[in-house]
Amino acid sequence: MSRFDGLNLPQLIELMHEVVQPEPVSRLPQTVGWWVVLGWLVAVGLLFAARRLRAWRRNRYRRDALTLLAAIEADAQSDPGAAAIAVAELVKRTALAAYPRERVASLYGDAWAQFLVASANDDAAVRDAAIRLATAAYRRDADGRELVAPARRWIRLHRA
Repeated sequence: MSRFDGLNLPQLIELMHEVVQPEPVSRLPQTVGWWVVLGWLVAVGLLFAARRLRAWRRNRYRRDALTLLAAIEADAQSDPGAAAIAVAELVKRTALAAYPRERVASLYGDAWAQFLVASANDDAAVRDAAIRLATAAYRRDADGRELVAPARRWIRLHRA
C-alpha cells in the first residue's frame, strides 16, 4: 500500500512540490576559443569599416564632380557652348584632383584625349568622346549636352 492511497485530488495536489526551473543558460561563450574568434571577427570588421571609410573619403572629389556635372547638365539647355567649356574644365579639375599635377596639368589635345581613354581603362564611351572632351574648351561649336554623359562615365570609371 502506498501513502497516496485513499487521498482525493485536492489532497494530492497539496502534496506536490513546485516545478524546479533549471538555471538559465548563459549566452556568453564559455571557452577561450570563442572569445578569440569573436575578437578576430571584431578586428576584421573594424579593418573593413576603416577601409570603406578611407575609400569613401578618397572618392569625395568624384561625388563633388558628379554634383557639379549635374548642375552643368541642367544649364546646358540654355547655353550648350558654355556647358561644353564647363564640362571640359570640370574633367580637367577632376583629373588634377585624382592624379599628380606633373602628370596631368600639361596635357592637351591628343595627349589629353589619350590620357582620358587610358585612365578609364579604354572604355568605349570615353574613347568615342575623348577628342571632343579634350578640345571642347577651345572650340566654339562644341555642344555641352553631348559631353555630359561621357564626362560622367569618365568621372565614375577612371582609376587614380
